[in-house]
Order: sequence, then C-alpha cells, then structure tokens
Amino acid sequence: MTNNTWNQQEVVRLLKGAPGTQYQEADETNRTIMRDWVKSLLNKQAITVSFTKADGTDRDMRCTLNWELIPAQPTTGSVDGIVKESRAPRKEADPAVIKVYDLEAQAWRSFRMDRLKKITAELNFN
Repeated sequence: MTNNTWNQQEVVRLLKGAPGTQYQEADETNRTIMRDWVKSLLNKQAITVSFTKADGTDRDMRCTLNWELIPAQPTTGSVDGIVKESRAPRKEADPAVIKVYDLEAQAWRSFRMDRLKKITAELNFN
C-alpha cells in the first residue's frame, strides 16, 4: 500500500472501517481543542511536525508562529508602505489547515491537522 497516494489510502481505510487519526475521529469540540493546543505550541517555540503531504509523501517540517523566531520580511504588494488590497474574493479558511513559518525553507507553509502524524517539541522547565 506504500505506492498508493494518501487519498487512495484514506479511501481504503474508510472502506475497511479502520479508525483514522485522533483528529479525524474527534468531534468538532475536540478538534478545536487539538488545533488550539498545536497553535499554542507554535506561538511559544519552534516545533517539528510530521505529516502526510497531499501527494502522499511524508514530510517533517521545523516550524513556528513565534514572531521572535521569524525573520523580518519586506511587505510585498505595497507602494511606499501602503499595502494594496486584493479585489479577489477570499474563500473561507479551512480550520484543518494551519499556516506556519518553515524555519528551514525560510518561507510560509501550511499543513493539515487531519494529516498530522507526530509533533516533536522541546520541553523546558526553566
């Protein structure tokens, strides 16, 4: 089954009635709790998230939402410091998607909570 895409594996999992990830099996209240917990870790420090990408490959990403760890970036789409508004309508954000700053790629990326496999964080008791 390793040659199948993640979506194909998910279909097989559902047809067999196999349980999914803890996030997939949770009700909306517990999903919100899980998302908030992951975001709180990201806001405090850099963590490594292991997840399955849309193409079915696994990825480890060292990321954060802590602004002290994110380098200053110039504003794009601005003229003399004035940011232009996009006229394209924005679609509603998917709550399962968490946007983070990838510390290795030095760019903004995202991952889906329903494809998250593991979180690695350092605990500091100072």
